[in-house]
Amino acid sequence: MKKLFAAILVSTAVFGSQFVHAGTICEAKSALGDARANLVKMIGTSDNAEQKALKVKIDEASVTLEASIAALMGDGKSDNGQVTALEKTWSEFKLTRETEIVPAVYAGDNAKAKAIATGIQADRMKTMNGAVSALGGDAC
Repeated sequence: MKKLFAAILVSTAVFGSQFVHAGTICEAKSALGDARANLVKMIGTSDNAEQKALKVKIDEASVTLEASIAALMGDGKSDNGQVTALEKTWSEFKLTRETEIVPAVYAGDNAKAKAIATGIQADRMKTMNGAVSALGGDAC
């Protein structure tokens, strides 16, 4: 009976950590998609109130994504270079979004914001989606 109990505890610990890991990856994938989708909507509107509401959603998704990345980095099991690539690329993406795209949208220069979003930011999004996929995000 003790052996059975010990086996159950070990199984639960192993599978439980895999479930947490999978959940974290899925949270990261979802948050990344939400941040991107709301940014695209923000670029596509000229309504200032809607832009500000979308910015709140972008910021919320960003917080969730950053927490997921931190959890993935902290678990020590995930990083075959993909979590590091995700974190680095996300930092670059966010910096460009906050210093170039959002100010352009607020200034009414949505064309400039769209050019940046469909240029370097699109490349960064491919990199991040690739990292999430490599970490098992396709199973979400």
